[in-house]
Amino acid sequence: MTPELIGILAVGATVIGLLVTFRRDARADTQALRAEFRADNRALRAEVRAEIQNFRGQVQAENHALRAEVHADIQNLRDEVHAGNERLRQDVQALAERTARLEGAIQGLTPTRDDPDPRTDAA
Repeated sequence: MTPELIGILAVGATVIGLLVTFRRDARADTQALRAEFRADNRALRAEVRAEIQNFRGQVQAENHALRAEVHADIQNLRDEVHAGNERLRQDVQALAERTARLEGAIQGLTPTRDDPDPRTDAA
């Protein structure tokens, strides 16, 4: 073997050793990055789930508050309608009484046809 061939083989063995080492390190780095990515992904998933659960709680609380507010508004509206109907009923009754008095006054002022006038019978 010539010294050049030994030098070429030595350089080749060194390059192969470096490539194997580089590949092993790259694989280890890739596995570490995958593990880190998975851990970050799990943490993010847990954080998103917690935020969604918190948001659900807030929405449910707001819905309950809104429902209570709507029920209160509906009850107030019912009370107002009932009060308005009662005032309207009283106004109609008062109007009926006034109309009855006017009818009585008009009937008292005009002669009735049921009571014939004796002067007209003679004719």
